[in-house]
Amino acid sequence: MTRMCAHKPPSRCGRQRGAVALIFGLMLAVLLGFAGLVIDLGRFFVIKSELQNAVDACALAAVSQLRPGQNNPGALTNAVAYGRVFSTGGVEDPDSTPLVGNIDAIKNRINFQSTVMDIPASQIMFSDTLDGVYLPAGSANPNTASFVRCTFPLNNLPIYFMRLLSPLLDKQTVSAMATAGLGQSQAACGLPLGVCKAPGGTAGNHFGLTKGQWLIQPSGPGSTYGTGNFGWIDFTPPTGGASELSAMLQGTAQCGIALADEVGQSGAMNSLDVAWNTRFGLYKSGGGNPKADTSPPDLTGYTYTQATWPLGANAYAGSVAGQFNYQNAAANLRPYQLSPPNPYFKLSSGAHNVFGRTRRLTVAPVVDCAVWNASGSANPAVDGWACVLMLNPLLTNADTPTLEFLGLSTDPGSPCATNGEPGGSGPLVPQLVQ
Repeated sequence: MTRMCAHKPPSRCGRQRGAVALIFGLMLAVLLGFAGLVIDLGRFFVIKSELQNAVDACALAAVSQLRPGQNNPGALTNAVAYGRVFSTGGVEDPDSTPLVGNIDAIKNRINFQSTVMDIPASQIMFSDTLDGVYLPAGSANPNTASFVRCTFPLNNLPIYFMRLLSPLLDKQTVSAMATAGLGQSQAACGLPLGVCKAPGGTAGNHFGLTKGQWLIQPSGPGSTYGTGNFGWIDFTPPTGGASELSAMLQGTAQCGIALADEVGQSGAMNSLDVAWNTRFGLYKSGGGNPKADTSPPDLTGYTYTQATWPLGANAYAGSVAGQFNYQNAAANLRPYQLSPPNPYFKLSSGAHNVFGRTRRLTVAPVVDCAVWNASGSANPAVDGWACVLMLNPLLTNADTPTLEFLGLSTDPGSPCATNGEPGGSGPLVPQLVQ
């Protein structure tokens, strides 16, 4: 450069000095801008996706506990607990450290899976209509709330590159929101219990059954099925059996069942008593038997028989002097009110609080049991979906399993919500609507 400028005026030579540095500075600013767009915005996009997954899970879990029209005072409390469990591990105090809860239950971490999303109860809100006013659980009406909205803002996220261009670009907030309601499904999950419809019964008349009616098994082997009966069914004929049914009772039932699917007859299954009783918080001592942490109970073990509920109907929401109906028993975490025979033991109210879920309210297929009464190998098809309440445990050979019919699970406000693929005419399932 010195030689080239030797024969040029100093002013012209001076103007050439620093040109490369100036261009480099301009290009560096452009490169930092592109780096900010790629790295900072890309990072925020990942965090936004994590947040969205978390609030989606919150809304779907929470709405599964809504019971509009059922006068269930504990519905919103249960909904909040379900909404928080996947992000907080079940910790009830929003100010406490989530990691003191059930770490295995935390499924939705954020900020590249480094942070537990401690969603407070105040950010799980309820509304009677999709476009209505959303209120916290303490202000919403549990008898009319039909939609859940979960929101969560992640504040003060540092901006790494773009803040080099401007000191104002220092922190960023990323938020997500999800709204869920209950809608009919294409297919659903149900217990292996076939509710017998009345002759000529259709979905329009609840298949000839009455809400609050008690349903029993036929009196013994070889007995015919009729209206007011139910029977064990095989969802995968002829390969099912007692072990398959036992696993369903202890787990989440059979999923993917659709209308018109054929089901087989399993008859009386006396070996299912241990699995059945887990839903009442009654467990058999000894190795190899179900445990509360893997075969969870219902929120209550309160039993209903002619001896404890002389009304013989409407145990879900009815009234008998000195007794709790199911709604009240579940809200108060009432354990089994009698002393079980050895080798069974019953869970305490506190254990129902820790392990309990809604396990005795369940979906059951409605079938034409007359097909089973006829000779031959024909199997009935699923004609509809009943919502039933499991009434009593099976602790002696004389005990007969009894169900209470609570209407169709496709009815608006049905207390039975299940899992399944939305978009059809099946039972009500949680689904995202916004």
